[in-house]
Amino acid sequence: MPRKYTHSEQKTMTTGLTLENFSYFVIFCLTMTFSPGPMTIFLLSLGLKSGLRSAFPAQMGASLAYLISIIIFAVGLSEIIKDYPLLTHTIQLTGISYIIYLAYKQWTSKEIQINIHIDLKNFKDLFSKGMLTGMSNPKTILMFTAVFPQFSAQKEHQMIDISILGITFLILQFASGCSYCYFGQRIKPLLDQPSRQSLLHKTSAVLLLAVAVMLSRSFLA
Repeated sequence: MPRKYTHSEQKTMTTGLTLENFSYFVIFCLTMTFSPGPMTIFLLSLGLKSGLRSAFPAQMGASLAYLISIIIFAVGLSEIIKDYPLLTHTIQLTGISYIIYLAYKQWTSKEIQINIHIDLKNFKDLFSKGMLTGMSNPKTILMFTAVFPQFSAQKEHQMIDISILGITFLILQFASGCSYCYFGQRIKPLLDQPSRQSLLHKTSAVLLLAVAVMLSRSFLA
């Protein structure tokens, strides 16, 4: 028979990887991975210059960087804090606050700069640049540290939940990168127009804010 959590337990943990939480997570990941950012613009620039094949090593490097970050920050931190409800509570609030901050940044984002003058030719250079871009983004660290635990259950099923979340994020991130590379010529006119850029940023901001509200509702339930 499934365990029933008390009201006090529910206030210090998320609802677990329910279908509802997983849906919120997918919306969050789609918004994060498909909205313009350092990695997506880098891959778009590579795609515009040389096509999907030349950008593939950079995409592999980025995926490895995200995988390492998930293992270190999401899995490692979750293991450390799982027996400290107050710390878990604090990280949950930090995660919700960070999503609201990302929404604000998206809403106030300005013109996107696309640089097609990238002098990277061999596999090693492209792979290293993709990995460095993924690892050096502070948003990556904070996202895996403060946001991922929002969607996973505590203790019993936490590692399984984070594994599912991690695989989902990697798949969506890879799909985003390939889309920006392959459809670069079609996406570029959209990103070249300030009015369309603004619409894209504001749509992303609204989606992120909706995820933050949903997480707050489940957290305070």
